[in-house]
Amino acid sequence: MKQKTNIYIMVVGWIGTFVLFAAYALNSLGFIESTGPLYGTSNLVAAILLGIRVYADRNWSNVALEVFFGIIAIITLVRYFI
Repeated sequence: MKQKTNIYIMVVGWIGTFVLFAAYALNSLGFIESTGPLYGTSNLVAAILLGIRVYADRNWSNVALEVFFGIIAIITLVRYFI
C-alpha cells in the first residue's frame, strides 16, 4: 500500500525545486556567481527542502543525494566566509 504524501510536504518539495531552479538559472545567466553566498545558500535551502520531501517518501537514494548537495553547499559557504 502506497503511503499518501501530506500536501504540506509536497509544497515543501515544490518550493525546494523552485529555489534550485532559480539558483541554477541565475547562475547560468550570469546574475550570481557559483562561489557566492546567494548560490550556496540557495543550494543549501533547496537541499534541505527537497531532503524533507524525499525523506517523507523514504526515497533513500535521493536522501543521500540531498545530503551530499547540502554538504557541498555548506563547504561553499564556509569557504566564502572564511
